[in-house]
Amino acid sequence: MKYVIGNWKSNQNLTESLIWLDGLQSIKPHFSPDASVILCLPFTDIAGFNHKLSDLEMPIVTGAQNVSHLAPGKHTGEITANMLAELVSFCIVGHSERRREFAETSEMVAEKARQLLENSITPIVCLDLPYLDEQIKELFQKNVDVSRCYFVYEPISAIGTGHPQDPVEANHVANQISFLIDNQAPILYGGSVTAENVKSFVDQNRIDGVLVGADSLEPTLFAGIINSLS
Repeated sequence: MKYVIGNWKSNQNLTESLIWLDGLQSIKPHFSPDASVILCLPFTDIAGFNHKLSDLEMPIVTGAQNVSHLAPGKHTGEITANMLAELVSFCIVGHSERRREFAETSEMVAEKARQLLENSITPIVCLDLPYLDEQIKELFQKNVDVSRCYFVYEPISAIGTGHPQDPVEANHVANQISFLIDNQAPILYGGSVTAENVKSFVDQNRIDGVLVGADSLEPTLFAGIINSLS
């Protein structure tokens, strides 16, 4: 199985997300039975997007882009895993932007993954070399079942730069991650992924899919990536 995960980040309000869905529907990309397509949306879009998606014959699964590391309680403004459980099947945790902009630690990321799994949501755990070993160690210390997670190697130098990492180098790191988690989970690459280069990554022996940022915002470009895996 190959995986395409779109990450809209802080883009698209609900109206724009529904227009995007109409746009993708009109393009009619070829959804291969051997490829799983996941779209991680802003919290405000998820319910309305799910409602419209249920009326369309498109095999897209929705996810969130973040979750609180706190349990339900007196935490004004926090979105907990329990709240997301009725809305999504996946959730990104540990993205480098959240580490940089919100000072998220590996311990917080591991706690988020643990809470997601307790609520039957699959964590999509983002990793990079500066904290790769530390992050995986924290997951084990929190008793996170890594076989129920997805992992994304996302080199900071490639995110949003238009300069993806060399696929062979990315595959080397993916094999390192695979060793650390005892080859138990899918491993994806993220960083300036396009329809033109996606196949060079997924053709590597240990890269099972891609996390797509900018090119997931444009239906034509995202359809091109889906078609490239078909």
